[in-house]
Amino acid sequence: MHKATVSVSSEEGTGSVFEVRLKPGVTHLEESSDVVICDEDSPEEHKEQEHLSTEKNREIPTILVVEDNDELRSFLVSVLSKKFNVLEAPNGEAGWERTLQEMPDFVITDIMMPELDGIEYTRRVRGNERTSHIPVILLTAKTDMESKLECLKIGANDYITKPFSMAYLETRVENILEERKKWQDKYRNDLLKTKSFVTDKAVEPPAPKPETQDDVLMRKLVEYIEKHMDNGELTLDDVLDELKMSRWHLTTKIKALVGLTPNEFIRELRLSRAAKLIEEGEYNMTQITYMIGMTDSRYFSRSFKQKFGVTPTEYKSGRKI
Repeated sequence: MHKATVSVSSEEGTGSVFEVRLKPGVTHLEESSDVVICDEDSPEEHKEQEHLSTEKNREIPTILVVEDNDELRSFLVSVLSKKFNVLEAPNGEAGWERTLQEMPDFVITDIMMPELDGIEYTRRVRGNERTSHIPVILLTAKTDMESKLECLKIGANDYITKPFSMAYLETRVENILEERKKWQDKYRNDLLKTKSFVTDKAVEPPAPKPETQDDVLMRKLVEYIEKHMDNGELTLDDVLDELKMSRWHLTTKIKALVGLTPNEFIRELRLSRAAKLIEEGEYNMTQITYMIGMTDSRYFSRSFKQKFGVTPTEYKSGRKI
């Protein structure tokens, strides 16, 4: 694979010299070879490393590495584990099963794999309501434009050609996660459709676009909550029954789309409705409290101030603090 040579020169009674010559760089390697460039002092690659504990830190993103080359997969896991919770799968089919079981925050997958290749795996991720939001980076040895376009057309967030830099891969993962966080904030604001009291700037309506599976889910959720807004006894179980989803599935999906738990998002909807009602000026604070399903006026005032930075009364008077 390395196009290396081995030679020996020997003199009886004196000794022997064995010489191994390796070519520098990577240009001589076959296109199918897996090459990773480590941009920092690497640890002993074959030494068992202590990864993050099995009990995942929920504050740290979880990445699934799908790669059929055992050595490359082990290396990726060992490096990425320094910053992320990392799961692994030896092929696309196993990766798909792991995706449904664990719902990772990010996936890095090779393209050329047995059973299910990276292209078909990515199509499954994008075509499934439960997983369509998960960012995917494809690793490929193909450098032609047709292959690159195919990666993007199936919905991959990025593709990285081999040989690749680990520093570059980590940076792309971090950048995509940061971009997704900004997208979550905008998507949440678009759903809430409210005005920020502090900045006094209306949230711009989203540009018209085809409705995705995620859009359909969030529209159903918002419509159901708005319809039952005044029901103080409304529970998450009621929402789950309406949407025909499991608690784990809905929690994972909402967290991925808007960065909040379902209960937190429902509270945001209630408070945004309260702000609109206050602006309209037709009802007093007691009436508004009951209209949004909050029977405790002190809890309402405290929650409102936490979101808008002012109490409901101060919001009504337009006085900033």
